[in-house]
Amino acid sequence: MTAPFGDRFDAVCPGDARRVDAAARPGRSLAGGVWTPAGLPGDVRAYLDAVVARLRDLLGPALVGVYPAGSVALDAYRPGRSDLDLVAVADHPDPAPIAAALSHDALPCPAAGLEFVLYDRATLAALTTEAGFTLNLNTGRALEPKAETDPGDGPAFWYPIDRDIVHQQSRTLTGPPFATLTTRVPYDQLLPVVASSVAAQTGDNAVLNACRALRYRALRSWTSKPAAGAWALGQVPLEHRPVIAAALESHGRDRSAGATLDGRTFQAYVTATLTAAGA
Repeated sequence: MTAPFGDRFDAVCPGDARRVDAAARPGRSLAGGVWTPAGLPGDVRAYLDAVVARLRDLLGPALVGVYPAGSVALDAYRPGRSDLDLVAVADHPDPAPIAAALSHDALPCPAAGLEFVLYDRATLAALTTEAGFTLNLNTGRALEPKAETDPGDGPAFWYPIDRDIVHQQSRTLTGPPFATLTTRVPYDQLLPVVASSVAAQTGDNAVLNACRALRYRALRSWTSKPAAGAWALGQVPLEHRPVIAAALESHGRDRSAGATLDGRTFQAYVTATLTAAGA
């Protein structure tokens, strides 16, 4: 296995200067402003509006806010490939009617699927790297249906990562800024969580997720998986670049195109790099 390259990144991006927040960049909704997803297809914009409307109808004043995560938040939505990732916050929500109202049968999703995570406001305020959700809903034509109401002992890493993306991007479909509802997890606490996520997937998505994790380790900020892959091509040892190039090529097609891509050697390299950085 090739040795991790963390020292090179530390020299380029020392200390906390590597963590880039939305407030330092233009084009973000800050200080309570509601984000308008102008760059998305019309059917996706209409769907996001419909999700917010259904949550308002079900929750009334108990609805606190709804926030984009994933590719929508990171300006990387690709029709035919991307899910729609949303985080919602409410006061003492009942998850069952929300899961029913947002199911693909009740509200067809124009994207590959909806990945929706609902938090109770009081629980969210105390979370660090835990899952902590009230409802974890996957629904849509390309997703295996799931409606979990108890995090249990399952993998928790995706939830703090998504919350950190929401923090960074500061985009609001309705409600107050996400940063007013919960504290952002410090880099040194989140990095081990990011490392644990690297081996959790397969195919091209796993390779590009590993690239994104590597970039987070170097720059302490989030970007889309394709953008992270393009960045990693200029950073990693030569032997790992072909699998990244293959992942980028297949990711530009449909979801099945890169399903069999074997990125395990690269994933092991990234895990070793992140683990060494957090030691």
